Amino acid sequence: MAKIIINGRDVLASATNDSIKCMFLELVAKSSIWTPKEKVTEAPIYPNVRRGRKEDKGREIAGVRIDDNTYANAAIKKAISKDVKFEDFEVCHIWPGTTYDERYHTLLQNLVMLPRALAALSDHMEDVISLLKYRAWELYGWHPAGTEIPQKPAFYPSSWGAAVPDFESAPEKKEVVSFEDLIKDLYYDDDKEAIEIDKVKRKVPKWLNSQDQICTTILTQFMQLSENGKKGVSREELKKASENHGVNDFMGNFNQMKNFGEKNHAKVFTEVGHIISLWEPVSEFVKVQFEYSL
Repeated sequence: MAKIIINGRDVLASATNDSIKCMFLELVAKSSIWTPKEKVTEAPIYPNVRRGRKEDKGREIAGVRIDDNTYANAAIKKAISKDVKFEDFEVCHIWPGTTYDERYHTLLQNLVMLPRALAALSDHMEDVISLLKYRAWELYGWHPAGTEIPQKPAFYPSSWGAAVPDFESAPEKKEVVSFEDLIKDLYYDDDKEAIEIDKVKRKVPKWLNSQDQICTTILTQFMQLSENGKKGVSREELKKASENHGVNDFMGNFNQMKNFGEKNHAKVFTEVGHIISLWEPVSEFVKVQFEYSL
């Protein structure tokens, strides 16, 4: 007997009455961030880039680079402000399916930033999709080739978020990074756990084969104090043991061994309440490597 299918989109549509729906649309409108009109161009910011299969990310197929959403992220964020780091926002494509078309994947007129909690509505709630389509037409006079000019929805909010908040006049500006560094940061954020696991597998064997490295000393002292990772070790205990073996900057190096970071040493530790243990995804690997090095 075939399973009964319950579709979340259908449940949401039937459960959302007109007043709640209007509240959603008002919320989307007021919290959306758009590229200023004077910064949009007729061409995509990064030509020959489109979304594709996850396993093809970063490859070039028939002259087109396969992306997830990284280049689209970079396109709108760089256009809005190079001096601001956006947190808990998602970059959304306005017209469904266009992310798989290199003409529209990084076209600014097709992109909007929404708070992460609302972003899924731009994919699954038809009223939100219609709202954003018309707003893009209203702002930029744009719609994809071969499509009809979008019609103004029956309910259309009177108040929208500014095309861009006044970031440029902020008294303090964050460090400006290159596009290459921005891409690296965005790719790292998307895959940081997998990247750190790979980094540990590359670096830990090298540490354990080179006894004069600071990372080797800190890891070795931890493994000895923890009885090869069987128990936690206090930060002060590890700090004292490492300093007794010649480590001068314990905290600086330890932080690069417990935190995520594109340029860190490698994440081998986790710390809760100043009690240190091996980071779970690499715990068994580190234990085996340490035993092998003895």
